[in-house]
Amino acid sequence: MKPGDSFHYVAEEALGEKGENGKFRFAVNPATSLTTQLMAAAVTCGFKLAESCEFQHTIEQTDKGPLRRIEWMIDGKSRAHFRTVKNGVEEIEFPEFRARYESDAWCRENPDHPITHLAWAFRAFTLYGDSVRQSKPAALIRKGNQIAIIHPDLPDDKKRKLLSFFK
Repeated sequence: MKPGDSFHYVAEEALGEKGENGKFRFAVNPATSLTTQLMAAAVTCGFKLAESCEFQHTIEQTDKGPLRRIEWMIDGKSRAHFRTVKNGVEEIEFPEFRARYESDAWCRENPDHPITHLAWAFRAFTLYGDSVRQSKPAALIRKGNQIAIIHPDLPDDKKRKLLSFFK
């Protein structure tokens, strides 16, 4: 950045928690954080990251434990342009984009706007991603042309009954 350049700053912090194995774990993963999703949506809409300082990921040792900080910077001159049936062509700055993207009320009032589609897509991705990460895999068993899928929470008697069909 050069003197006089402007930028929009977005940050997210999370304290590390000590796990059962004694290692620190952070609740916020930079790859899937809400801030990273916001920034991906913003760049998709035409905003530019600030040159030479677009992203910073730091861990600081504090009195309360390790603190992870994720920081993003958007070039203050960049704008997003949208063409919609309702509003025609509109040009907005990042603060307005962020306010719309993070507002459930705005998204409900503007269901056909591209910002709404991005926000809902990322929310669905987070929801389903969490479901996949927390799910236990089922066992898939094949014998010839027969297939059995056994859910890990299925009671043992039902598992035995399913497996008995393979004899």
